[in-house]
Amino acid sequence: MSFKLNLSLRSRFIIALLIIAALLSGGYYYAMHQFIGVLEEEMGTQSLKRELNAFTNYYLKSTAIKPIERDGIRSYIYKPGDATTDLPPPLSTWSNSTVGDFEWQGIEYQAVRHDIGDTRVYITLNLVRVDNLQRRLVTFAWVFVTGALFIAAIVGVGLSLLVTRPVSRLAHMVTDLDPRHRGAKLGRQFGDHEVGQIAHAFDQYLEKIDRYVEREKAFTEDASHELRTPLTIIIHAAQLLEEDPQLSQRGIERLARIRRAAAQMQALIEALLFLAREDGGIANDACALHEILHESVDALSEQITDKALHIHLETGTPVTVQAPRAMVSCVIQNLIGNAIQHTSKGRIDVQLLEREFVVQDTGSGIPEGALDRIFEHRYRGAQSRGLGLGLYIVLRICDRLGWKIEASNADGAGARFVVKFRP
Repeated sequence: MSFKLNLSLRSRFIIALLIIAALLSGGYYYAMHQFIGVLEEEMGTQSLKRELNAFTNYYLKSTAIKPIERDGIRSYIYKPGDATTDLPPPLSTWSNSTVGDFEWQGIEYQAVRHDIGDTRVYITLNLVRVDNLQRRLVTFAWVFVTGALFIAAIVGVGLSLLVTRPVSRLAHMVTDLDPRHRGAKLGRQFGDHEVGQIAHAFDQYLEKIDRYVEREKAFTEDASHELRTPLTIIIHAAQLLEEDPQLSQRGIERLARIRRAAAQMQALIEALLFLAREDGGIANDACALHEILHESVDALSEQITDKALHIHLETGTPVTVQAPRAMVSCVIQNLIGNAIQHTSKGRIDVQLLEREFVVQDTGSGIPEGALDRIFEHRYRGAQSRGLGLGLYIVLRICDRLGWKIEASNADGAGARFVVKFRP
């Protein structure tokens, strides 16, 4: 299992400075620790050795030298037969040339014993001053380390703000870009430094997007113009031919199929054009949802004449929605058409409530593994005969209108689609 730490640029900058400060502080603390060791050696052992050498030289010149007692240093001199009652008890067991530390009466000492002939000489050093100096140095080291980390954090925050400010500015500028206003240039506002290079690269990407949008816009406009006219002609021609009294019943049925296919294609084109536009004119359109349901059921009922299938519509109170009529019709026809396609017998219930309408069938239902995928682009189930676009377009139209669509399996058998709208 891999773990990826996701940190912002500012956090990484601050952490990098803290790591550098921690390494430098650690090196300083280690150097201070070594210095304290050298200082303790110098103030302790070396001082004792110097005092011992000086005392020995004086003693060899004159045995009448008096014991030393100054600056925490004290000497003890014992000749054979002298009482040692004033000698600190821990030193009584020391042998010649012993150097070490001992504690007496709550105070730590360092001492050395050196015999000159049959005379025993002890020189002790009170380590209180050495310990106090060591504690002060350690305290100073900790203050330095803590201060260095605190200053590194403050400097890191300040420098990170300075470093990330151009990045944040670029992000805000990109966020504020309006797709309707093309030709925006961001690179000229950042110079040639690193953020400027990112901005220039983004400008190049925007140019590609602008060219792509222009091509799509041109195609949309051409398609809306070139396809609408022939479809309108086909629909009107089919209607006129249906009125011909010499036309056979079979011919009338075939013309009806042509007219329905052309009408469905026209609705599909309207839906695609609606989704392609930035502003579909939703605020200016209002339509009677109950009327569209009746029209759609009447039109689609012709498709179930060869099936043991019945469409039951329950509208109740009339409902008006703020949405383009063609888009609402596209949603309804796709949902009812989908139910017809997947139901061989039984019934399809279409119910209109105050804030939603429901399409439910008695077909095979939706496989559990497909419930989360039926609205995907070009997703086709095992029994689907379409291109996988109908429900995908329905979802996109609902999202555009601010509606919500839910799919589930009905109790018993069949699929259930609920579209929640805003009256």
